[in-house]
Amino acid sequence: MLRDFLKDTYKNVRGSARTDALHDAILHELKTEYPKYNDDDYEWVFEHNLPCDAYGGKFKIDILGKNKTTGKWVAILCKCNNSNIGKNIYNMANTTLGESVRLLDGENEFEKVLFVSVFPRMAPLFKTDGTIRGWDNITNYKNRINTTDSLTKYFDGVVEEVNLFYDIVDWENKKDKADFTNGIEVANLTKIEVKY
Repeated sequence: MLRDFLKDTYKNVRGSARTDALHDAILHELKTEYPKYNDDDYEWVFEHNLPCDAYGGKFKIDILGKNKTTGKWVAILCKCNNSNIGKNIYNMANTTLGESVRLLDGENEFEKVLFVSVFPRMAPLFKTDGTIRGWDNITNYKNRINTTDSLTKYFDGVVEEVNLFYDIVDWENKKDKADFTNGIEVANLTKIEVKY
């Protein structure tokens, strides 16, 4: 399901249909890899405003599951960035750490908070005219700027960063945005891996 989503990930990048499809795909992948998150034991909703965060307000969660036995929450915050990722890599790390505190210092009880990001290993850098000016090697960025150690240190396995990577087939021969928006072929997609 995620592989199918990625074929068209460069189309309508700010549209709600793309967001909905991403959330469906991520939850499907999670339940496939970890059957304990099935619908019998969890009640799942998308784009839910969870009240009582650390600031006394609401926090919109991409995918939210409630354990039917314990009442504890599973929050999944999703990203699927396609281009210009390198220039935002520190902001993404800061957001992950800040949102973790915002959720866990609130009034809700969480059994798990997952920050799930899906990245091409090589991501295009587009010029304003749609041509490609270069490529970001995202694997190098994520190896250098990874929040896993800090999340483990401060949140003891409750919060995890889960990064999925894929290759864009024939990426080196693509010349402009149209080569992506017409659909891409995806290879070597990694699986969701939750460590704790």
